[in-house]
Amino acid sequence: MTNLNKSLYLIAITAITFFILNELSSLWFGIEKEKQAIYQKDKIILDNLMKAQLENVKILSDLLSANEFVIKGYKENNPEIIKRHIAPIWNKVRHEKLTYEIHFFKPPAVSFVNFSNFNTIGTDVSDVRSDIQWVTSSFKPSTHLLMCKSYAGLRATEPIFDNYGNILGGLSLGKKIDWIPGVLKENSHHDSFLVYEKNATNTLVSKYYNSFIEDKEIVGNYILGDRTINFPAKKIQEIDFTKKIQEIEINEKTYFLNIYPIVDFNKNTMGYVCTLSTLDQFFEKFEIDLVKSFLLIFTTAFIIFYLTRRRTMTILKKISFIKQLTNKIKNKDFTKLHEIPLAKNDNSLWELQNNVITMGLELEKSYNLLKEENKEKDQKLFKQFYYDTLTKLPNRNKLFEDLKFDPRSFIALLDIKDFKQINDVFGFEIGNLVLQQVTKTSLSEITGYYYNIYRIGSDRFIIKNNVLMEQEEFISFIQKIMHCIETDTIHTDNDISVSVEMYAGICFDKESKLAKAEMALTKAKRQNKDYVVYNENDTEKTLHTQNLNTINKIKTAVETDNILVYFQGIVDKNQKVKKYEALVRLQDGDTVLSPYFFLEIAQKTKYYPSITKAVITKTFEQFEGKESLFSINLSASDILHEETNKFIKEQLRNSHNAHHAVFEILESEEIYSLQEVQKFLQEIKLLGAKIAIDDFGTGYSNFSQLLNIEPNFLKIDGSLIKNIDTDLRAQQVVKSIITFAKESNITTIAEFVHSQDVFEVCKALGIDEFQGYLFFEPSPTI
Repeated sequence: MTNLNKSLYLIAITAITFFILNELSSLWFGIEKEKQAIYQKDKIILDNLMKAQLENVKILSDLLSANEFVIKGYKENNPEIIKRHIAPIWNKVRHEKLTYEIHFFKPPAVSFVNFSNFNTIGTDVSDVRSDIQWVTSSFKPSTHLLMCKSYAGLRATEPIFDNYGNILGGLSLGKKIDWIPGVLKENSHHDSFLVYEKNATNTLVSKYYNSFIEDKEIVGNYILGDRTINFPAKKIQEIDFTKKIQEIEINEKTYFLNIYPIVDFNKNTMGYVCTLSTLDQFFEKFEIDLVKSFLLIFTTAFIIFYLTRRRTMTILKKISFIKQLTNKIKNKDFTKLHEIPLAKNDNSLWELQNNVITMGLELEKSYNLLKEENKEKDQKLFKQFYYDTLTKLPNRNKLFEDLKFDPRSFIALLDIKDFKQINDVFGFEIGNLVLQQVTKTSLSEITGYYYNIYRIGSDRFIIKNNVLMEQEEFISFIQKIMHCIETDTIHTDNDISVSVEMYAGICFDKESKLAKAEMALTKAKRQNKDYVVYNENDTEKTLHTQNLNTINKIKTAVETDNILVYFQGIVDKNQKVKKYEALVRLQDGDTVLSPYFFLEIAQKTKYYPSITKAVITKTFEQFEGKESLFSINLSASDILHEETNKFIKEQLRNSHNAHHAVFEILESEEIYSLQEVQKFLQEIKLLGAKIAIDDFGTGYSNFSQLLNIEPNFLKIDGSLIKNIDTDLRAQQVVKSIITFAKESNITTIAEFVHSQDVFEVCKALGIDEFQGYLFFEPSPTI
């Protein structure tokens, strides 16, 4: 068999194989698409039917609510006027089955005239007619579903006003929903049935309940209602009503069961409309199309094979020769081009050969002039613009470029926890090594083809999916990434071991992905969560409402003197109490709120100085005449607030135990850089108070600047202490702090000591004093 025949046979086999695979995939995806299409088609029909029925009763309710005799009956408190003049309309719409009930109410939900039962006049049905209460209180109409005292139905409720816009009452029109299965089958040609939630019938009065269920069957928590098919009631137990599409077998035939929830006025699920469909027509059509496609492809392939075989041999020879030329050009071998004269034949292939030779000769000239210079320059510029120098990863520019072509992709913004500490303690070389190692072993090897990773900042990375996937799958992958990073210890040539943890902000939106991921990352850091998924309602509207509620609580607490002070003991190595720290609390009714729930927001309001003054005043009063040291927290903003600054110094001048006071200053750039802060610290030390630097080691630590403040105590931040029994990097950071403190005669205090293991490690490292739940919980008394 010649190479040509092999090629042609191979093409035929490939075409047939492709055809089979294509048809199989079409069948697979076609089935799923058909199921969804049937579901959506029935849903549209059902929605339109419901909408049309609601529109019918709405039109009638609009007419009746504006009827002059209805308004007159309300004004004169005479239901007989309404009975007399509306009765003809009622008889007509009831006869034509346009409505099942016309019911007039007086606010909030007292029966005025009920054309289905005139004996109900004066009855209050507020317990089951929340829609009437809503309409007569909001003055707005409503069309909805509801299970009332006597039946389940579609309803239109509407307020009735006098000529001056005053509310007189409400009108409710109802129509039963037992017509749905029959009408739905007429329009969709699919059998259907109604299923009610048993709990939804709790509003039915006993006599109406018995009438309601006399033609229905109760199965567990469900009631099987009207149906267009002999559907066995026991089959209800096989249905998962949380799934919208599922298979079910009836009388040895398999159907696709489509479920459409019926939601009432109160947003509760009242029941379900269920339709039954098959794919018989789909399979019949698919078989016919399959046969047609196969015959067409086979016939076409045979004709092409027969007509082109001889011609193809000549063409292939010439193509093979041209291919040899192009391969030589591709391999930068231009010698052969000089040996072949240009042909004078007008044949297209000869013309193509001439063009290839001419093009090759021109390329030879250009290549010799520019081959190295331009190539290197282009590659260098491309890498500089699109790739990070340190990690070799794509950068922010490449990210934005890729997002233009794939706006549906998800992104996760990853940030290394406390990366500044790694640079501060170990130096930038180790920091760079950490970034490279995290990129190589913990990110690039895991992401693979389905994800891209970018470095967009100092210690920030973006992960983007390259293929369509569910949001849960993307979140699971990000969790896997973070777990791999946390379990991977990075070792340096200097026998330094560094472990890394990360925060993540995830965004599934199509617009402003990076900004929204940044918002989610900020929230993850604030709440100390591994990751947070961006949610517009959560980050904007809900957060705003929560902040307003918190501010109201703060205002009330300040005005009613409900700012409380709790105290937590600080012990030495023998667990003997050395001092107490004052901790602010807020009394909200019967609840005592910790600072986590209000202090950050309070600092942005005008009430914050009052909170600081209350804590200082109550703490000094608590320790008046006692010998114990006590500490009070201050921020740079407290010190920079003129009235608070003066108040603290006056309190120290007027107190007999100023020498027992310790002011804990939160470590920040301001305490090192602002002259006003350092001046204040010097003044209160002259008045007898002591200074402690709080949360030391969280990122601003500068040992040389710390010497200018000369604190009496260093409180090591709890983030370094809480896992110090297992975190080797935290131990290395704390060791450097303790060494400096001992050389400078500064007492060290460990916060967040919550277990005996943490306590033992802290003692072994040489920490002087300890605070945490292992010893004392904050208490209003000492």
